[in-house]
Amino acid sequence: MSNYSDLVDSWRQEFQAAHARDDRNAIRQSFGDYWSWVRVFLATGGAGQRGWLEQGDEVLRAIRDEKTAAALRARVNDLGKAIAAEWAKEGRSRRVYSTFLQGSPNLRDWGKQLQRAAAADAGDGAAIRRALDTIEGELRAALEA
Repeated sequence: MSNYSDLVDSWRQEFQAAHARDDRNAIRQSFGDYWSWVRVFLATGGAGQRGWLEQGDEVLRAIRDEKTAAALRARVNDLGKAIAAEWAKEGRSRRVYSTFLQGSPNLRDWGKQLQRAAAADAGDGAAIRRALDTIEGELRAALEA
């Protein structure tokens, strides 16, 4: 997908609902501020990093089978939405961080995991799938804590 902003904008209602579900964060952070951070993470990137969706495209570029690539793309998108929903929160409310200096789990480590998986992948998506499984498990554990 070349226009990540349009895709992210199509998810706006999902993020409005996610923002509203966290009463503690909603008191501290307006939806407008939250939404701007969701868009940074997913679409535009920042601090020298590309957005999650663009990074996902790069990681999946060498997958040979179209069905496998499409399934992994759906997972990358869903996982990105789940990460963004938490990371975009005001600092005291979030359980996903930007770097290891702020805490764990963090975006920097997850990005490195995906890059290593893409480099090791044989073109069948197995290494990428394992990395996504690991990231998803770490996110789930952080959200349950």
